[in-house]
This record gives sequence, C-alpha cells and structure tokens, in this order.
Amino acid sequence: GIENRKLFRATVSALRKRKAKTTFTWIKGHAGEAGNEVADKLAKEGTRKPIPDLVEIREDTTLLLPGAKLQSMTQSKAYKMIRQVKMSKRAYKEKLNRKATKRNIELAKHAAADDDGGLPETSRIWKSTRHKDVSRSARFFLWMLLHDGYKVGGHWAKIEGHEFKATCAQCGVTESLEHILTRCDAPGQDEIWELASEMWKLKTGEDLPKPTKGQIMVCATTKKKDVGTTRLFRILISESAHLVWRLRNERVIQEKLPASQNEIHNRWLGAMNIRLKLDCTLTNAEKYGKRALKKDLVQSSEERGDSPQRLDAGDRGFGGYRLMN
Repeated sequence: GIENRKLFRATVSALRKRKAKTTFTWIKGHAGEAGNEVADKLAKEGTRKPIPDLVEIREDTTLLLPGAKLQSMTQSKAYKMIRQVKMSKRAYKEKLNRKATKRNIELAKHAAADDDGGLPETSRIWKSTRHKDVSRSARFFLWMLLHDGYKVGGHWAKIEGHEFKATCAQCGVTESLEHILTRCDAPGQDEIWELASEMWKLKTGEDLPKPTKGQIMVCATTKKKDVGTTRLFRILISESAHLVWRLRNERVIQEKLPASQNEIHNRWLGAMNIRLKLDCTLTNAEKYGKRALKKDLVQSSEERGDSPQRLDAGDRGFGGYRLMN
C-alpha cells in the first residue's frame, strides 16, 4: 500500500548491506544548501524528460523482512496489500490486457495531456478512478468506462435474438458509450450537460463545453485555477455523466418512458445536493477525525456564485441552487 515501495525496499536492502553506521540529517528546503539546490535542479530535469532513464534497481531479499507488523496493520492496509498481490499475478495482468482497455487508456491520456503535450502515466489514470473528490458510485462508473465494461452497441450484435439492442432506438445508429454520454438525441444528456455548464458559469464566469468520453474518464486528473474550483469540476463532470448513464438504462433496459425536462432537472439537482449533504456531513471532525473534509474546501467548491432565477427560501446549495429537502 506504499507508493514507490520498490525503491524503498531497494534502498533499505542497500543500507542494511553497509557494515558502517549510517545516519541521516534533515535539510530544510530552499535554505540555500548547495546539495539540496542541486538535488532540486536534477529532480526538475528528470520530470521534463520525455523518456525516463533506465535505472537498474536491485534488492537483496535476504535482507528484507517479509510481511507487515501486526501492530501497525489496519483493514485498509491489509486490503491494499492483498490487492497488490492479486494484481501482480500473471492471470490478472492478462485479463487487464484487453484491446478495449488499451484503447481507452490512450484516449484518456490524450484527453489529460498538459499544455506542453505531455501525457500522464498509465498509473495516474487508474489512480484517478479512486479519487476522493469523486463519489464511490461514480468511481466505479469511471473504472467501467476505462475498461469498456458496459454492454452496449457491438456487444449485442453478436448475440442471437438481441441484435436490435446494438442500435440506438432514438438515433438509429450503433450505440456506444461516447454516443450515450455526449451525442444521443434522447432526453437526458443534452439537458444535463446544459445544467452543468450553467452551474459552472455561475461559479467561475467561464463556459464549460460538453466533455468528450476521454475527458469524462480523466475528470479526476483535471486541475483548475484553485482547489475549490478543481473539486467542483470533478464533481460536476463525474456526477453528470453518471446520471446520463442511469437515465439511459432506465429508458432502454428498464423500458421506462423517457424522462421529462422537469424530471431531468430535478434528478440532476438531487444528485448535486446529495453530494452537498454528504460533504457537509464529512466535515464533522469530531466524528471522522483526520479523515474529515476541511470546511473551507467544501465552501470554496460549493458556495460561490448565485442564481437569482433559482434562489428560493431555504439553504443555498451548489451555486445558489436551493437545497432540496
């Protein structure tokens, strides 16, 4: 469960090989220390390299203790360690080595490219699907998007008796996740992205173009001008996309009538306010301790801006929208 654990293990084994005593001294950053300044310079040069240097990392397993201390073990750490062991197995890696997954990862990388055209590491894309700014249900949704795990379009074309499910009944084209989330003419996606854009405009004064499938998959890696705005963006995109998907399933899988404009508006507003209520609950430091959200973070992402057309008696939720009871 520790990031860069291989480097730590190799470092520990190298130190244990030494027969002489090894001591460490803490150096305050940016204090004019020559060695520290050079180290910072080299680190910056390393981050700018398009291709990382190949460094041989060896660890002497005879000098490393296997397992973990029981007294420092938690359920979270145990789960992460079990998951790492599972993910390191060949069978698991082969299952992940799918063409659809590779294609989506490349799409996500290019959507998350920085201003200089640099592409993020694959590990960063996967890590973003577990970001705490995104709700648990939306995290699973993003993970499934990356894997192309939802059965739509071409999947049904290969199953006898279900071929008709491959085509969007509203648009008459082969259905795909890109089509469902950003292009379909059925009630839902256009209205939801318009609501998200309206809230973003109220909060930031900027326009929010309809995202692509790639941008939706990497919404948790996106960074804006400040922490609060970044967090709002991640919530808006992930919750809105997830609601588009749920409305589609109700219409297509459950064969319900298409949602009305009023229902779509209320469902979207409800999804936003559920997040608001949850965030307010999670600011309780007495109950959640170190895991509690900071109140100023929640306020910075949820209390700016107002909308005279939608203000009403009662509490203000996101961007001036009334908190529904």
